[in-house]
Amino acid sequence: MYYYVYQITNLINGKIYVGKHKSSLPPDENRYYGSGHQIKLAIKKYGIENFKKEVLHYCSSLEEMSAKEAQIVTEEFVGRKDTYNMHKGGNGGWDHYNGSKNHKANSSKGGKARAMDPNNPFYSKEWQRANNGMNNPNTVLLLAQKANTPEAMAKRKETYKRTKHSQGENNSQYGRFWISNILTKEVKRINATDDIPEGWVRGKKGHVAKKLWVNNGINEHYILKDKLDEYIVKGFNRGRLKNSMPQHRIVV
Repeated sequence: MYYYVYQITNLINGKIYVGKHKSSLPPDENRYYGSGHQIKLAIKKYGIENFKKEVLHYCSSLEEMSAKEAQIVTEEFVGRKDTYNMHKGGNGGWDHYNGSKNHKANSSKGGKARAMDPNNPFYSKEWQRANNGMNNPNTVLLLAQKANTPEAMAKRKETYKRTKHSQGENNSQYGRFWISNILTKEVKRINATDDIPEGWVRGKKGHVAKKLWVNNGINEHYILKDKLDEYIVKGFNRGRLKNSMPQHRIVV
């Protein structure tokens, strides 16, 4: 059995992650790069090929391994901007991170508890916005109540009266649409009855290069559509990984 403390280095931005691992395989034969949330998201963003793994210490037991990690991954280390570690090393757990003895309670709260703590160095405003927004049933109910007040309904009726004159044939854009040139990137409007000229496509952004996602079961990339054949030859298929996070999520 191998007990060791290792370091993962992002070869693109230089950020590092230090962790510990127990395995029946030697470090250079297993693909374990850490279970930390930040390091996993970073690997998903940059690709495993852009990370280097090296062993810092070989140990003879779990206790020695945890102690070695704790010497390196201190609170000061976690607070650095060039690390992916999210809590102090050692025995781990949320009690180890925040000093509380209520390990079970803190573990069940997980990242949500930390994200809602403004004093935490990993306080997430993005998480707050998401969970105080349309994902929160109370917020949805409040918005619905506001939308159906007499004042809100009267305002909508007034807005409709003001804009009614610009609807349908009264709209200056009625019977026309935008087209754009693929090569010159020019944009103009034409009548709906006109034919689209050669080299032009419908829409304002028709000249923008088309992109798509490809993956090989491990990594995924957002590539130009005209490079699809190159990736197919390398064993990639169209689409994202099943466990990929939504595109609006932030990846560090």
